[in-house]
Amino acid sequence: MEHRGVESGIDVACFGELLWDFYEAESKGDGKEPIARQFRRELGGASANVAVTLARLGVKSAAIGGVGNDKLGAAIESALTAEGVDVEHVVRLAAPTGITFVTHSATGDASFIPYRGGTADQKLGEGDITAAMGKAPFTLVSSTSMMASTRAATEKLLAAVEKAKGTLIVDLNVRAHLWPDSDEMRSATKALVARAALVKGSERDFNALAGKRGMSWLEENAKQATWILTRGENGAAAVGAHGQATAPTKRVRCIDRSGGGDAFVAGLLAVLVKAGAKPGGAEWKDAKLWTRALEVGHLLGAKAVAALGATTGLTRLDDVKSRLSASKKG
Repeated sequence: MEHRGVESGIDVACFGELLWDFYEAESKGDGKEPIARQFRRELGGASANVAVTLARLGVKSAAIGGVGNDKLGAAIESALTAEGVDVEHVVRLAAPTGITFVTHSATGDASFIPYRGGTADQKLGEGDITAAMGKAPFTLVSSTSMMASTRAATEKLLAAVEKAKGTLIVDLNVRAHLWPDSDEMRSATKALVARAALVKGSERDFNALAGKRGMSWLEENAKQATWILTRGENGAAAVGAHGQATAPTKRVRCIDRSGGGDAFVAGLLAVLVKAGAKPGGAEWKDAKLWTRALEVGHLLGAKAVAALGATTGLTRLDDVKSRLSASKKG
């Protein structure tokens, strides 16, 4: 394994998926030639998407995960660095870099064809995790990090976060198709959310984990956490010590839904970071702050789904940054 450069003062560490998404596009030609299918490469993986979006918002973010010791892995590091994401804890492994092919329906719903068996993002081991990886004030982890191939590494990271008194954020981001056993998926996800201060989940996530028992599932397994519930066109809610805050979804023409949730999470976290919010603190109990966090999350999510690629549409962010300025502590 090999680690790279260092930068201190990280606000949010994003752990897990670092890969390339290949988006299918059609070139229709002149009617005489057959349709040519081409693929466009975009930086992907939930962790990379959130880290990049945070960096564009002026939040110091880091990526933690495995990439291959190959050209695609080097390109991921270069792309993250160019975005201002810290890559100290991106680990080069003797395995291929993960890739996923993405196609879309007419409504923007994405279908994924992952090529990730034995890839670097799923080869990260316990020995690749250091205590320094757990020192960010916020650490973001998703349920896929608890798969058998990376669970030991994830648990070592969680222990480091707890030792450093950091705040664990869990974006459920359930990918049932990646798990060989659904019971194992549910068990591992329960173990993860039991350690979280904040759990974000969509209706699709809860359907995969508990059918229609989403709220009951949270009560049973993450009672200690603040909950972020996203409901597609029906808006989102934050439930916790502040009570309940809600915000409507910003409606736009959807081109690609694949990065909307990651953009939403990044916006939410950016508000918390700028406000200096910590579990148990006054800011964390401020319902108005959570409303603003949901609104910023929706604003970024709308930008993300309006373009092909998880972060392609996240440009011209002055309107979002002005809302973040209103969240600054003091």
